[in-house]
Amino acid sequence: MKNKILISLATFIIKLLGLTCRFKLVFPNKETEDQFKRSFYKNEQQFLLGFYHQDELCLLPFFQKAKMAVLISLSKDGELMKGLSENLGFTTVRGSSSKGAARGLLAAIKKVKEGYHFAIAVDGPRGPIYKVKEGLPAISRKTEVPILPARAYPSRAKIFEKSWNKAKFPMPFSTIEIRYGEFGIYDSKTLESKLNEL
Repeated sequence: MKNKILISLATFIIKLLGLTCRFKLVFPNKETEDQFKRSFYKNEQQFLLGFYHQDELCLLPFFQKAKMAVLISLSKDGELMKGLSENLGFTTVRGSSSKGAARGLLAAIKKVKEGYHFAIAVDGPRGPIYKVKEGLPAISRKTEVPILPARAYPSRAKIFEKSWNKAKFPMPFSTIEIRYGEFGIYDSKTLESKLNEL
């Protein structure tokens, strides 16, 4: 019962952010912007969204509009995130770099082959912060679907400094700037470098 209440409250808050926050999308060039529009708004092409765990709450309100599956860890917190994500319209896959990695990877590849976009916090459920794990690059290589790197910068946010990922919680009516890199088939080191540049 407690989990259901928490999930319902979190769903309300994220939907409120989606309604009240302004999203400013920043692209490295016109080609990437056009490809994003074809992929996100017209669903003509697939992409894999690669981002850091700290940006998750900033990205959820925007990407709930997409036909997207997400990888959720097998932790207790992951159970709450699973309920929240499904309430927002995402399809969920369970697994992480620490537990259920092979199962999660295979399930993710299956969802991508079914036509879903896919999103993963690339530094995993436990970090270290700003260090990209192998999961998303492996999915990209296996499916030949490009990765779209993304970072989020809210104009006003609560930063959870004591959490390993320095999670950002955007305030209602703030502007969330989402910065994108180029679409590409990245290895983990190149993706990490690109995300750290954004």
